[in-house]
Amino acid sequence: MNRLVCFRAPARVMALVFLALIFAIGGCATHSGGNGEPSAAADFQQQVANEARIQDVNEQLLSLAAESGIGGGVYRVGPEDQIQVDIFGVPELSREYRVDGSGRIMMPLVGAVAVSGLTLDEVEAVVAEKYGESYLRSPQVSARVTEFRSQQFTVVGAVSNPRVYSVSRQTTLIEALAMAGGVTENAGDTIYLTDRVRDPESGELQVRTLLVPVDDLMRHAGENNVVLGESALVNVPRGGFVYVEGAVNRPGAFAQRGNITVLKALAEAGGPKFEANRSSMRILRRSAGSGDWEHLEVNYSEIRDNPELDIPLKNGDVVVVETDGFKAGWAGFWRTVPGLALLGFRPL
Repeated sequence: MNRLVCFRAPARVMALVFLALIFAIGGCATHSGGNGEPSAAADFQQQVANEARIQDVNEQLLSLAAESGIGGGVYRVGPEDQIQVDIFGVPELSREYRVDGSGRIMMPLVGAVAVSGLTLDEVEAVVAEKYGESYLRSPQVSARVTEFRSQQFTVVGAVSNPRVYSVSRQTTLIEALAMAGGVTENAGDTIYLTDRVRDPESGELQVRTLLVPVDDLMRHAGENNVVLGESALVNVPRGGFVYVEGAVNRPGAFAQRGNITVLKALAEAGGPKFEANRSSMRILRRSAGSGDWEHLEVNYSEIRDNPELDIPLKNGDVVVVETDGFKAGWAGFWRTVPGLALLGFRPL
């Protein structure tokens, strides 16, 4: 009996030591595997989702462009246009005029007349006022464009066909994007527009700069689908990226689409793994001023239970999900148990 006890006791000890080694090795293996490769299926699903989003945006652009077509009645004269101005009963003043680079035409007797940015009705009113002040009584003026030269706009950035476009009428922002073939899959979420428009109060041409979110342009086209002014530049910048690494299911870089936050980035990365330390996550962010990396602490459980505490991410941010050593060891052990069973190991 004593010999039997002496034989079984060391066996139990050896079994416990062996399990402890497996537990530790499993934990280390799990920790080092936190940055494993994303699955091919997950990548494929992400690609399909991105393509579907871009296709949806471009289909909406084409649909809205077809609905928002505007006729020549709102055409505004611009530099290099040639216009025919007729003054009834005064043939010597009726002729074609070329709009110069400053937006003016030079007319007999009255000199320079600013017409850039005006509709044809407004051109007629301005010319009638100029001649009516000193030379003619109640002049009747008509104007029409004989050569369209000013209606050019440029589309650059993440669009299918970036280039300079020439049209014979005023163009809206949606029409310009549709002409450029729509946005590409790496497009950001904001469109930048710079052009020159006439101030309705002072009548002076001024530079206008607009930042139009793509979603707002799609949902509220009536408010955001502006008519392009002179020398319009439509810029669709490429979107940035945020990064998620550590104990998540699909670590990697993710496009910065919309108001992306920590919770949204973690969802893109497949969520935290079992062994993730949910109370100890960090955001690494490079300071714009000093260039140093800042560390922002994040408690996953808190922001999940209170979404209003969720933190918006900026381009280049890195979300680091730390590994809990105990959970990692436990997960490693249970991944190792099926292998032990196949080997026929039965701890005493």
